[in-house]
Amino acid sequence: MAKQLATHEMLEVHELLTFKTSCVTKAVAMRELVKDDKLRQIMDEDVQDSIKAIEDLRSILEKQK
Repeated sequence: MAKQLATHEMLEVHELLTFKTSCVTKAVAMRELVKDDKLRQIMDEDVQDSIKAIEDLRSILEKQK
């Protein structure tokens, strides 16, 4: 049985989701300006990790419906 989150916990998860989405958007937009291959690789890895985190956070919120 899944534990229900309290209202403040759901708001915190939503805030994290909003923040991670904003970070991914900015990283993708800024990627084209990066000239250094190593930095671009780091940014690509961060975007992939952030996308996974977004999926996980969405899953948490979906389970609360």
